[in-house]
Amino acid sequence: MLRSDAQQQTNGININMLNIDMMSLIQKEIEPYDMISLVFLLYENPDTALQRLAIYQRVSMDIDGNDTDLLRDWVSHSQSRLTWKNEFLEALATCQLYSIIRKLGLDVSAVKQFYQNAGNNTLIHPMKKALYKLCENMNADNVYKLKKALLTYNVDTTDYEACELVFLYLMCQRFITVKQVNNQNSKGKNDCGIENLAKIIDNFPELQSFANELRRIERNICNNETNLNDGMVTSTPSVSVRDEPKVDNNDKKYAKDLSDVFQWFNGLNMEDIPEKELKSDTMHLSKDSYPIKDSNNIGICLIINQEKFHPSKESIEGNVHARPLENRLGSTRDKETLKSTMEGLNFEVITYDNLDHKAMFEKIKDVINYRVRDNHSMFMLCILSHGTKGHVYAADSVKVKVEDIESLLDSDDLTKLRHKPKLLILQACQVKDDTPYTAIVADSPRPVYRHYIKKSDFIIYWATAPDYEAYRHEKMGSIFIQMLCETLKQFSKTDHVNDLFTKVNYFVKRICVSLKTDQLPKVEHTLMKKLYLQIPENNNK
Repeated sequence: MLRSDAQQQTNGININMLNIDMMSLIQKEIEPYDMISLVFLLYENPDTALQRLAIYQRVSMDIDGNDTDLLRDWVSHSQSRLTWKNEFLEALATCQLYSIIRKLGLDVSAVKQFYQNAGNNTLIHPMKKALYKLCENMNADNVYKLKKALLTYNVDTTDYEACELVFLYLMCQRFITVKQVNNQNSKGKNDCGIENLAKIIDNFPELQSFANELRRIERNICNNETNLNDGMVTSTPSVSVRDEPKVDNNDKKYAKDLSDVFQWFNGLNMEDIPEKELKSDTMHLSKDSYPIKDSNNIGICLIINQEKFHPSKESIEGNVHARPLENRLGSTRDKETLKSTMEGLNFEVITYDNLDHKAMFEKIKDVINYRVRDNHSMFMLCILSHGTKGHVYAADSVKVKVEDIESLLDSDDLTKLRHKPKLLILQACQVKDDTPYTAIVADSPRPVYRHYIKKSDFIIYWATAPDYEAYRHEKMGSIFIQMLCETLKQFSKTDHVNDLFTKVNYFVKRICVSLKTDQLPKVEHTLMKKLYLQIPENNNK
């Protein structure tokens, strides 16, 4: 029987009953996810562990999925070591498989006390134990972001579901290195290389302390320190991070929450709008208006919805002051509202979600080259994302300059948009930021047409003015996009774009005053004529 004084004398642990035949019985009692963890901790060769677990993961859902020899095979290769039974017990304790420990006739409290004692040397590599604890604290969204980040390093882990298998693959690819820790059978072989992974984990606010723990263990190993488990993280820390502001509908200081404001807007009397400010200049398409070539097919509306963000090699290595970007809850509501609104105005709507900075430019070019038609009257691009002054973020956390997007729409490679009005709608903050941006421009230029002046026929509508933030309700969507869509639905058949956007400015300001938040949309344009999204109902032509 394991005694409480085992913390002073490891040879007091009575586990002699363990043998290779008993392993066959034990592994039938272990759930598949626990088996994956045990193999991760026990197998020294990551290639062997990954190969065996990849097969195991595929068959573990079968009726006889638990009838495997993973533990028995490990014993057959490890029983030449005098410590193999202690290694197995340590793995059981690390994975908190206390029911198995009890069935072995051991005292669970004594085992826990022994392995929680920071002064004890461990037989399982402390880096592996730290990686296991990291796996235990990663949720599905964390694993998704990790896999997306690894793709930017040309490391594809999409075939592996369990976090432990992802880490084993990283070891096999030498993205991280975890060599055998010093013990009586392997002296002088200490080596770890964990920084690549730690830099990625730094971008998950709730997991940053685990990244620091990995670095601490690596430093201790490099310094040949024996007390490697001192300060081991055992629970998920809570780290706050500044992000795009969200409207707190539970805050008592607000007279109305955002959902109330949306209802207030729907019942708003249009006579409340200052006529002098919002009166449309014309009710018909005259020569001073851009033509609408086909009222049943106005043009393309491309929506890029950046809702989920992940770190990438470029954002990690290029952005010295980069901070983790939270997912933009509520952005899908904005996308769907925009989509239904623009389809109702006879636009062909194309949507993309969560594009990295390269894919973002490629998709824009593809849509213009292959979807824009001669009979289209205009082109609209809507980007919903985090942002800083003059920039928006791609899904890979890389900052993209809006001026580069504007240049792309006006490049010599995309002549289909020439002389067509181009609307760029940006739901993003415009606060100051000193981090660098990615400079992606059009491919090699073609000869410039002398009669065409660059940057003409543009209108760019920001959700907020420079140095201000754009607010978003996590269920109802953003103030700007929701007010924009309501205004377009009600007034597109009577007002031109400048008047429509002026109305939106008025509504957003009125709402933000009510909510005591600072946001005011901003319009920049080089339009030469009035731009209508539909032929006005009172067209007298």
